[in-house]
Amino acid sequence: MNELLGKAGEDPLIEDLDLGEAPASGTRITTETEVQEPDTPDAVLPEDDEPIPVTVNEDNGDALQWESSDSAAAALSHAARVKADDGVPEEKEAVWSGMKPETEADNFYVNTDVNADTSATEELPDEDETVKESAAVPEKVASFSRDENPELPPKRGSSAGKKILLTAAVLLAVTAASYTIYGRKYHRVFLPNTVINGVDVSGKSAVDAEKLMNAGIADYSLKIKAREVADAEIHASDVDLHYDFGDTLSKLISEQSIFSWGPRYFSRHEETLDTMAKLDETRFQAAVDALPCFQTSAFKKPVDAHISSYQSGQPFTVVKEEEGTELKTEEATEKIKEAVCTLQPEIDLDQEKLYTEPEIRADNEALVKSAAAMNQYLKTDISYAGDSGIVLNGEQLHNWISPDGKGGVKLDESKLNEFIKNLAAKYDTYNKPKSLKSSWGATVTVRSGSYGWKVNQDAEKSWLREAIASGTKTQRTPEFSQKAASLNGSDFGSTYVEVNLSAQHLYFYKDGKQLISSDFVSGNEAKGTVTHQGAYAISYKQRNATLRGQGYAAPVDYWMPFNNGEGFHDAPWRNAFGGSIYLTGGSHGCVNLPPAVAKTLFENVTAGTPVLVYTLPGTEPKKPVQAQPTPAESSSAADATANPSDSSAAAAPTTAPATKATEAKKGPGETESGSPNPSISTGAPQKKPGTGSVQPAPGDGGKR
Repeated sequence: MNELLGKAGEDPLIEDLDLGEAPASGTRITTETEVQEPDTPDAVLPEDDEPIPVTVNEDNGDALQWESSDSAAAALSHAARVKADDGVPEEKEAVWSGMKPETEADNFYVNTDVNADTSATEELPDEDETVKESAAVPEKVASFSRDENPELPPKRGSSAGKKILLTAAVLLAVTAASYTIYGRKYHRVFLPNTVINGVDVSGKSAVDAEKLMNAGIADYSLKIKAREVADAEIHASDVDLHYDFGDTLSKLISEQSIFSWGPRYFSRHEETLDTMAKLDETRFQAAVDALPCFQTSAFKKPVDAHISSYQSGQPFTVVKEEEGTELKTEEATEKIKEAVCTLQPEIDLDQEKLYTEPEIRADNEALVKSAAAMNQYLKTDISYAGDSGIVLNGEQLHNWISPDGKGGVKLDESKLNEFIKNLAAKYDTYNKPKSLKSSWGATVTVRSGSYGWKVNQDAEKSWLREAIASGTKTQRTPEFSQKAASLNGSDFGSTYVEVNLSAQHLYFYKDGKQLISSDFVSGNEAKGTVTHQGAYAISYKQRNATLRGQGYAAPVDYWMPFNNGEGFHDAPWRNAFGGSIYLTGGSHGCVNLPPAVAKTLFENVTAGTPVLVYTLPGTEPKKPVQAQPTPAESSSAADATANPSDSSAAAAPTTAPATKATEAKKGPGETESGSPNPSISTGAPQKKPGTGSVQPAPGDGGKR
């Protein structure tokens, strides 16, 4: 019926046509029997797989049936037009409005009368005769009835449409009632195609659905991937894994619409419940503790990326970090539990970042920069001057440096300080004993004194820091706070003044050649104003100085201090030099020289010239003191005083002027009451011992 109405509905005039009442669905009119009733409302009669709706003639009660819905729709459309024209269709039009002759199978069937009223044709308007003639009923009309005298199709009344609509309404009501009654069961069970957490629970109650879902996880297992061990598994049975939804499933059923069961046959509805599966905590912990990756005794701690160890001639490189196998056990346990309760198929502990990670990786910017900076340090090659043999290069420096964590290099200050101390120990000769092959042939040791090399450790350390950081390659002489003559061999070199207090005789060598050999008078032994032994340097030299002390003022032409107020000067007031004069008639600490000797010495020495003062037992004078010689005299004082039988004394050179034997005569101020600490007349300060190579200005403290 719906099909028929849909096709007829294409004609707008059909809306006003009363179709009358239709028989029950499935009723069929044929030539054999007038009516065939189906056994059930949904049955299909064998004559036609698709029953076509029928209607009944109101005048005589006969049923009409069309061959198809198309021809029925055409007939309805024709009837609607006739009604719109307020006329009655002619027999010809009625016969062929979608109706076929009786001779063809399944034609519609009507009772007709040959004497039927033909007033329809007579009622047509007179003004159009042509239309009347064309609308006349043919003389011979095919038989459309089971009788020999077929009748024209009857008029269809307005009640036919009502019958069709009523039939449709009844069918719809029955269908709706059946749909609703069937859907009532979904108050208790899940609708079709309902899937919860991957389990199809269609038609299941809440209790049955929970049982079904628990059965679905009985075979569940979690695969656990870990570092350096085989994959492991935890099974549902190991931990008593089960669902406990409470009233969640019942609520889902109660929220269903029972009227949606039909469409749900054609669509899938999935639910994912946040409610996790539950497990037995004790059994779960036991299962986790048994996993190979949880054996703490086998853990390997991670190793940070770092700079490689030093290899001779090779640069530093960044060594990649080592991940290790040390698991964060507490965090890993919680992650595994979560995976089991949410039915995850596997968990990768590495991807979940559950291992203790290295703090520094190979791509660390600061580490890479530090490696480059340390390689710059390794380029350093510093060779120190002299016969020290000290070299500073990568072979030593690799132990001094390390990354500072900020892209730079940390220098080990303790190792730098140790190097500087060793450097000073190698170079420093200040205040250290010095070995001298004396002019008498014996080797003497000159102890103490202020002469010698002294490394300026602070200055050298500062220079080294910068040199190392820039990878300097150079030959280096250390920074000195005090200098001497030579870095090789004896620090006093080949130019020096040799003073033998025992022999009361001195020599002056310049560039290895002896220029002076002369007697002198040193400090007074009896009065305690002795001349001190040691290695010194001439502080400065001055002409025409006045040596002042308590109770005296002694002018001299040549003044050459070497140890505070002790120094060389001419002593024109003396008539004799050498011998034993110094024992009781010696000076206040200075070395008194004959004027001509003092002049020659003054002209050849400079500030910094070494002065070596020592005693040599066995070289004491054996003969009486001779008169003071003139500068032109060439005999050596050693010739007059040295003991030939003393194996420790050698013959003195003869090129230096010798003293004449004479009685010692005390000069100005050399009295019992003379001051032991005379000073020079200028009053300028004089350097203390230990300041050797820097020439001070003339100062007080000069001793005659």
